[in-house]
Amino acid sequence: MLPLFLTRKTAFLGYPHLSLLEAEGGLRLWGHLPQFLFVITIALLIVGLARPQWRKVVQHERFLARDIVLVVDLSYSMENAMGNAWNVGNGPRKIDVAKSAALQFIQKRKNDRIGLLVFGDETFGSWPLTRDLGLISKKVGRLGATFYGGTNLAQPFVKAVEHFREMGQSASRILVFLSDGEATIQAKMKEMIVTEMKKMGVHLYLLGVNLRKENSDLLEIVDRTEGRFIAAESARDLTAAFDEIDRLEPSRVEIEIQGKSQELYPIFVLLALCLLFILTLLRNTLFVELC
Repeated sequence: MLPLFLTRKTAFLGYPHLSLLEAEGGLRLWGHLPQFLFVITIALLIVGLARPQWRKVVQHERFLARDIVLVVDLSYSMENAMGNAWNVGNGPRKIDVAKSAALQFIQKRKNDRIGLLVFGDETFGSWPLTRDLGLISKKVGRLGATFYGGTNLAQPFVKAVEHFREMGQSASRILVFLSDGEATIQAKMKEMIVTEMKKMGVHLYLLGVNLRKENSDLLEIVDRTEGRFIAAESARDLTAAFDEIDRLEPSRVEIEIQGKSQELYPIFVLLALCLLFILTLLRNTLFVELC
């Protein structure tokens, strides 16, 4: 055991007042602020570089419109040349006349929504109800390259009514049917079509493309639903029909518009730059005086 006189004493610097000790502790905490701000700045920059996004904003738009379903016959008979008023075999194809009439009809629309169905032995939904009439015009303009077997005249009516029920919003529902009508519809199916059309309040416009009026089941449906028959090759009748449709009262429609995702990274980058500016300012002013 070493003698007491060989024991080395440790020097101690004390504080004459407790207030000085408290001040020293406060200065130490304040001195860590630059590091704290720097860490937050780096974290904000990292989050900004990750490019966070807010989910797509859904907006609702309300406007006055009519809901119109355009039905075009693409059965094999529509590939034939027009007869009667046209030179048999040398005139335009029936589908070309139908396309011309459909494009005229679309050009007359403004705020209306139009959907497109095509049919042969089956019915296909080419496009649902939309305000993008330019898109519908392009779809109609491309018709005629492919045809779909025989003619099933009943199915397009059923599909059109279903489309009105599922996606229609306007009280003014219009069905524009372009066909040469070369097929029959069973009596039971005709009854069902007439009943559903009346129940849904659908206004039927049949644009007959070289349609034979004798024993036409399509014309019977037009008569029983108080619709309108127009010969597609008659420009005057087409214009009158378009004017009549314009007189139908549009009603309010509401659609959802999917907006783009909102980028959030500018917020984080801006906060990081603000903190960096504050940090630089403190280091060159307040912390210089404290050091």
